[in-house]
Amino acid sequence: MGLASRLHLLLRSIVCVLAAPCLIAACSELIPGLNVRMENDGHDYHVTSRQDGSGYEVVPASSANGGSEIDYRIVPITPGTIVQIDKLGTEASDVALPTILPSDIPAEYQLGAGDIVYVTVWDHPELTSPYSTATTDPSVQAIEGRLIAPDGMMFYPYVGAFKVSGMTPTKLREYLQQHLTNVLAKPQIDVRVVAFRAHRIEVTGEVVKPGTVNLDDTPKGILQAIALTGGLTTNASRRSLTLTRDGKTYLIDLGGLLSGERGVPNPEILAGDVIHVPDQSGDQIFVLGAVTKQQQLPMLQDSTSLIQALTQAGGLDALSGKQSGVFVFRTRRVDSKLTSEVFTLDLSHPAGILLASQFRLQPRDVVYVQATRFSQYNSIINELLPTVTTIYELNALHQFIK
Repeated sequence: MGLASRLHLLLRSIVCVLAAPCLIAACSELIPGLNVRMENDGHDYHVTSRQDGSGYEVVPASSANGGSEIDYRIVPITPGTIVQIDKLGTEASDVALPTILPSDIPAEYQLGAGDIVYVTVWDHPELTSPYSTATTDPSVQAIEGRLIAPDGMMFYPYVGAFKVSGMTPTKLREYLQQHLTNVLAKPQIDVRVVAFRAHRIEVTGEVVKPGTVNLDDTPKGILQAIALTGGLTTNASRRSLTLTRDGKTYLIDLGGLLSGERGVPNPEILAGDVIHVPDQSGDQIFVLGAVTKQQQLPMLQDSTSLIQALTQAGGLDALSGKQSGVFVFRTRRVDSKLTSEVFTLDLSHPAGILLASQFRLQPRDVVYVQATRFSQYNSIINELLPTVTTIYELNALHQFIK
């Protein structure tokens, strides 16, 4: 069977996996062996959506992309290449957001609408709690405390209604002391927040308990927000999440936060933030060609090296992988146009194995192991590139649909 026919069949299987989950069991039987006989008509193929929106069809590459060529550049994997890619990855992970440290001294909490405060006036239980005897039980204090109204106002005996929103507990205590001197000699007052409800964030996606989280008087970051919602689900991405603030969305390096490998700071969360944890479907690596088991692998929180991906795929095929070269196709969209980098590595030399252990893969990378001599790579790239970019587009489409 020709290479184009094999990829044609593989791509049809991938479409089944991405576009029709109910057919996964049937399609997965076709992927590993690629042993269904098909006639090779000499064309490369693309998978494209039908114009009537009824599904997908496999068409020759020339009709799928209007005959235009896909831009790509060949990048041999060398020590310098690895250093450059790692440096770019570090720069891309930097986010200009305020962060928190355990040693930070938090600013005093500002009261707001919905908060409940409990005011203690020493030696005057009738002012402390007009409903019952003064208590230290937090649950009772929350019931008998004083609610700050939606307009930010609060009523207190002998003081009347006044604006509380924006005050700190200290400022509120001083305000009450000043106004109660008209009826009490040297009033001793304590003010505590017994229910924090004014400042909220939203956590969505793959967490155990998605929903609204109330912020209290202790500073919190992304990690604390995840903990407050029960932690990540088994299907959650361990690579990245998004933080939306004031209409702007930031990509957060969750993998660096969880592993500590890159020393990523913990961004502070503020009232009104929306945190979304995606699933793992966007963190896939595709391993194809002369390996024991062709498959897609999820990237977890730690970085995945090229040698790790090959190992998880069962290593090189014992019969056809003796003089193998490896191609890593990395596709991205620049100004609405797809561009690809094709990283090449010769595994027939010991140095190639060492470099493979240091080369970090990225989500949606396609790793292809070629069974022929490494020098014969031009024709391989020209045949594979349209298929690789289609895999990238289908994966992106799958994310959009979800």
